[in-house]
Amino acid sequence: MKYLNRLLPLLVLLFTALLLMLLCYSGKKHNDEMLKRHVLSLLEGSRVRLSETIKTRVLAIEALSEHLQDHIWKGDTIEGMKEMFIMISEPIYRTFKGFQSINWVNRNGAIKWTYPLKGEELVKAMAGDYSQEAMLKAEKSRSFSITPVIETAGNKPVVEIYYPVVDKRGEIRGYVDGVFEINSLIDASVADRLDVDFMVMQEGKVLFSLRREPLEGRWPENHNSSLVNNSMAEDVVNISGLSLTLRMWPTERLTRLYRVTHRGQWPILIGLPFMALALSYAVYILQRHYVALKTKDRELRESELKFRSLVEHSLAGVYLIQDGLFRYVNPRFCEVFGYHSPEEIINKKGPLDLTRSSDWPVVEENPGRRYEGEVESINYLLKAVKASGEVFDIEVYGANTLFNGRPAVIGMLLDIAEKKRLEEQLRQSQRLESIGLLAGGIAHDFNNILMAITGYASLLNMKLEDGVLRNHVDQILKASDRAANLTHGLLAFSRRQLLQPQPVYFGKIIMDFEKILRRVIPENIEFVIDLKDTRAVMVDQGQIEQVIINLATNARDAMSEGGKLIIETFEVVFDEAYLERHSWVNKGGGFVCLSISDTGDGMTPAVEEHIFEPFFTTKGVGKGTGLGLSTVYGIIKQHNGFIHVYSEKGRGTTFKVYLPVTESEPVDISHVSESLISGGSETILLAEDENNVRETIKEALEEYGYTVFVARDGEEAMTLLNEKSGEFKLMILDVVMPKEGGKEVYEKAKGLGFRGDVIFISGYTINTIQNLILEEDINFLTKPFRPVTLVRKVREVLDSSEKK
Repeated sequence: MKYLNRLLPLLVLLFTALLLMLLCYSGKKHNDEMLKRHVLSLLEGSRVRLSETIKTRVLAIEALSEHLQDHIWKGDTIEGMKEMFIMISEPIYRTFKGFQSINWVNRNGAIKWTYPLKGEELVKAMAGDYSQEAMLKAEKSRSFSITPVIETAGNKPVVEIYYPVVDKRGEIRGYVDGVFEINSLIDASVADRLDVDFMVMQEGKVLFSLRREPLEGRWPENHNSSLVNNSMAEDVVNISGLSLTLRMWPTERLTRLYRVTHRGQWPILIGLPFMALALSYAVYILQRHYVALKTKDRELRESELKFRSLVEHSLAGVYLIQDGLFRYVNPRFCEVFGYHSPEEIINKKGPLDLTRSSDWPVVEENPGRRYEGEVESINYLLKAVKASGEVFDIEVYGANTLFNGRPAVIGMLLDIAEKKRLEEQLRQSQRLESIGLLAGGIAHDFNNILMAITGYASLLNMKLEDGVLRNHVDQILKASDRAANLTHGLLAFSRRQLLQPQPVYFGKIIMDFEKILRRVIPENIEFVIDLKDTRAVMVDQGQIEQVIINLATNARDAMSEGGKLIIETFEVVFDEAYLERHSWVNKGGGFVCLSISDTGDGMTPAVEEHIFEPFFTTKGVGKGTGLGLSTVYGIIKQHNGFIHVYSEKGRGTTFKVYLPVTESEPVDISHVSESLISGGSETILLAEDENNVRETIKEALEEYGYTVFVARDGEEAMTLLNEKSGEFKLMILDVVMPKEGGKEVYEKAKGLGFRGDVIFISGYTINTIQNLILEEDINFLTKPFRPVTLVRKVREVLDSSEKK
């Protein structure tokens, strides 16, 4: 027992020593694990920051490409956007660190523009396979693509971002190419760099290292290999085609902080085992708290980065105001007001500096309402002032907040100029539609009146011998024809004129019309006609003559002091390449062009923008209606063509009308004398709601031997069909009648077994009837027409039916 008591202190000492050794070993192992967790935390933060740094550059390139794409969709040409490209690239280059250059690359991979202009030395690096692969990938995905790290001529590792720019048809017009030095991005992304060594590799090759001496792909020789293996952390950044490996391991200094030094301290540790245990536990708790804090700090940084990226790339201008000055504005805010950078505004300008003086009371009143609690947030409209002095409309949203512990105002604003422009376009189209409906209705009613005048005059003309009275009747018929042309103009303006197209040579129209043109062109204007051989076009000759006379008289009015008027015709073919370069061409193929040029006053771009709008005129009061060019526009659209104008102030104007060619050959229809028109004895059903028109047609048909039954509307027509369905060989139906229209009567008649033909007549017709006529080759006559025209058509239809 005594011997045991003597050994007890030694046993206790040995037990304590063993326990302390176990504790030390456990503490060492735990500290090594904490060290690796710390390194992993730092690596994760660096990876997130590097990823976000690259993504912000991608967003910048995306914003630039979408801006260019918007202008292409609006009709701007690539060549005309160089200055805008340089202007937008400049703030991107300044704002985002690491950009070497921003380039415009065409579809073939050739660099056309670059900013800054001193970046030629890296151009050769963008001709390699990686760049071509990235462009192909961007073309397929219609989104951004990133190359792997490549080297420029100066051995600087760079990465390229390609973003495609497409036109309305979805075809690639080119690429926005951002080139940035990868080392600059990595250097900007690694914040915790004091206690760790850090390297970035691609496919085993070292691209970046925090150590002073280059590693050349090897671990430092003075590192303990077990330490490296135990504490080293590795992660990968993958963005599109870019893959980077990140490695991080602790420095000697950080290792010493985590590693307990055991040499020479056994006596102290043996004497203070419980203190060591308590300290170890305290370190453990502190370590857990430290890791938790680092995790929260990382999450906070990621959250801040996300919201900052959202604000910095917002399409709305974001601002923060305190003490009457802007304390923060985002890039979009600067863009809206025409400033190059936020530094020009922050702490230097207030809201009153950017607002028109008449709106200052609104700007001063609304913050007070929010501060007093009357409203939490508010939105209102303002007249703002750009850096250039231009006044424009904005919509402002604002709310109260705290900034540095004191009240402030935060909000955003939108440039609503485009919104107002679209609203005005909608109002204009609604006005135009109303005017068109009115014009179409007037023309329809007037055509019925003309039909009666023309009909009775024609009947009278047939019964008169040559003499003064017959000459008077001829003058009535000519005046009626001129009035009919006026109604055609109204219907063309409302785009309700049903065309009667025939294949015709453009040159023949002009030659036949030359005498009339020379009457309206004064002698002080040189009149030149240059007609090239072309294929035929399918047109309504009367409508095209109206186009020619309108354009010619406009040219004459523009040359009050004399000048030169040139009318040309020639044939053109628009291919895909031409469509890409000229947005005003809406389809390809062969076209015949009518060009009318003058050497008059010309137009400004502002006037040129509105010339096809109804009632827009630059002529003095009483000298123009403003309907001429809008009517021309309606006629050309009805013919599936398009019109283009080019003008320079003081140098003249050229209008070019393009109509699609047709392979059909023109037919020369000789005049048929009324005495040679054949009549018949067939029975005909006539349905027309206008009394005068109905009686005129009935009398004309009976004059040529036909038996005619008349109906005032569709219902009476159906009654006659039910009673005498087998007698009628032909129906003449007005398209628009009370109760039932002509088309409905025709459909029901076929259901009753009617096998005869039909001739539709109308002053104008709606689109469904026009489609029916064009698709099914239905017989149609446009009011007003002369009785002999109807009689000739009736005989032609009946003879054709007998042959069938």
